[in-house]
Amino acid sequence: MYNILYLYKELIFLDFQIRRKGFNEVFRRYIKKYTIEGSKEIFTEENSEEILEWFILLDQVCCWYPRKADCIHKTLIGYKILQSKYGIPVNMVIGIKKFPLEAHAWIQYQGHNLFEEMENLDSLKVIIDSNSYMKGVELR
Repeated sequence: MYNILYLYKELIFLDFQIRRKGFNEVFRRYIKKYTIEGSKEIFTEENSEEILEWFILLDQVCCWYPRKADCIHKTLIGYKILQSKYGIPVNMVIGIKKFPLEAHAWIQYQGHNLFEEMENLDSLKVIIDSNSYMKGVELR
């Protein structure tokens, strides 16, 4: 029950921050605050099950949230959990497709997409990711 309340609080706070400060500022803050330099933690059998439970709960919380909670909310909160709680170096990725217009955000670990339900991520052009942003590289 605590995890559900924690995630709901995180979602409310994140939604408020995005509306108040805008996505760019929130993205920048999450990268600065939650990225752990030099982290070498990996997924293990023990933490994989626990992490999967976090993401299942996050999906449920987003479904019951009275406002629209999209992939960007899940990605930012998931990034925070994986980086700060588990020390796993993941990458937030945001991509778009021009026709038909489509945008999506997701998390990668060692170049592999995590918990991803979308099939055609290859059709999206990556416009920004947290690893490049940390290195000062702008993608467009």
